[in-house]
Amino acid sequence: MPLKSVIYQMFGKKEKEPEKVPLKLVNPIDYKLLFVIFGLAVAFQIFVTLAQGGMEADLTIAAVSFGFPLSGSIAAFVVARRYKSSKVFGRAYFALGLGMAMNFLGEVSYYILETMDLVTYPSISDVFYLAFYPLAFYHLAKNIQFFKPKVKIGIKILIVTIPVSLIGTYSVLSYGLIGEMNSDYFYGLSYVVGSSVLLSGAIFGAMIFRQGVLGTAWLVLVIGMALLTLGDSWYAYLGTFSEYSSTHLVNLLWYAGYMVIAYALYKHQDTI
Repeated sequence: MPLKSVIYQMFGKKEKEPEKVPLKLVNPIDYKLLFVIFGLAVAFQIFVTLAQGGMEADLTIAAVSFGFPLSGSIAAFVVARRYKSSKVFGRAYFALGLGMAMNFLGEVSYYILETMDLVTYPSISDVFYLAFYPLAFYHLAKNIQFFKPKVKIGIKILIVTIPVSLIGTYSVLSYGLIGEMNSDYFYGLSYVVGSSVLLSGAIFGAMIFRQGVLGTAWLVLVIGMALLTLGDSWYAYLGTFSEYSSTHLVNLLWYAGYMVIAYALYKHQDTI
């Protein structure tokens, strides 16, 4: 019998039982909040559609377009500051915050160019938008690499299939409409490649952490990334045929995507 237990028995004291630690921490998704997020995105899109242009509507659209990526960037920087001593989480969230800041700068520069009646597609805005992909992917890769998961062959095939399928679909449809692989094709392809690879990485992360404490947070992040991916892929088609506008439905995906990612950042901070 351990000496500590003998002493407790001699003095008539009960040995304290160790506190039970749950095998799995639960941090459920607030589906009501997700419903509110999508509701707000739809309501704002309806407002934009009914407003049909005008100075007040344009300023409102600009404020919302600036605010969403900026708020996401600030949230990521706050998380990065909290974990600044960590070489993994600190750097990963700083990169994500920087990526969201690039989207913010892209929105600002696009608005300035549009206001001045200058060319917006392609433009300097795309440099900022495209910079988001490697920074966000670094965030995903840094987190995944830290846990060094054993990846099954089936998951590897799935992760590769997602971007290949999206890129292939874009290439077939775009080439069928344009008839050649010109600059517009490669311009749109850059968005499709970036967004599809990012989505694949997010799904990979969700698979890895689905049974752990980060599972729900990663699931929310995947939803946000998926919305941005769909928006970017759609934008690639619209830009190729000069059909994009600040009131187009594609903006709804970006609005919802940014808000969901902000919620995912909150879930990560609340979990880690």
